[in-house]
Amino acid sequence: MIKEMNIKPISLWKSILLFGIPGLLLYLGLYYGIPTFQRMGLPEIFLFPFFLWLPIIPLLPISIILFKREKKVQSDLTLKKRFRLKRITKNDWLWIVGGVLFVLVFDFVIMDPISKWMATISFFSAPDHFPILFHPLKEIHFPLTDFLRVSLYGNWLFLIITIILHTTAIVAEEFMWRGYILPRQEKTHGKSAWLVNGLLWGYLVHFIMKWNFISFLPSMLITPFIAQRTQNTWVSLLIHGIPNTILWILFLTGILGIGMN
Repeated sequence: MIKEMNIKPISLWKSILLFGIPGLLLYLGLYYGIPTFQRMGLPEIFLFPFFLWLPIIPLLPISIILFKREKKVQSDLTLKKRFRLKRITKNDWLWIVGGVLFVLVFDFVIMDPISKWMATISFFSAPDHFPILFHPLKEIHFPLTDFLRVSLYGNWLFLIITIILHTTAIVAEEFMWRGYILPRQEKTHGKSAWLVNGLLWGYLVHFIMKWNFISFLPSMLITPFIAQRTQNTWVSLLIHGIPNTILWILFLTGILGIGMN
């Protein structure tokens, strides 16, 4: 399909900009924006989601705007074709299941001790104001009774808003990283495009999680690898999204009060 699309290759420096600008905004917002506004008395429940998702969600409309610019050159180019939104085949489902299991095993089992160890090193440590689920050295007690100083028990609205924002952010990332940028990187880097895509995604966008610089490499690389292998962005979206639903499950245990005496 990539050969059929009249799209331009993307230079490495432009790829760095497209990955790096959101990464920089994330870093500045989460590391400096939050404590600045906390001192002004603004609540964490607004600050952390705002600075976490503000640089990411706009990637969805931006990727579509960039697509429309390309469509002026190739009028028969459709959004479905350009972003490789193909029907998921049986073979694709095998890749999805394998990819999800790979991410879960590496991120939450094999590599977790490495993240915790790196977080003890000054340069890689997490800021103290990071909430419990985003700080590798803070101990999680189940069920969660509160998050960002907001009670979870019976708080269904919190879960609904989280799912909407979180899902939109994941879709926005996949549309930009794998839907828009990866096909152009394939024109530039050929079979190695997934490697460039994954390294930029891991080290620029996720620079905010420096303690994961080693541990997140498997999941950062497997997602673009499978996206390029299957030529299907829905596949990478599911591999990216399904493991992230663990966050929703953790909130759900607190909302339902599972395990409370």
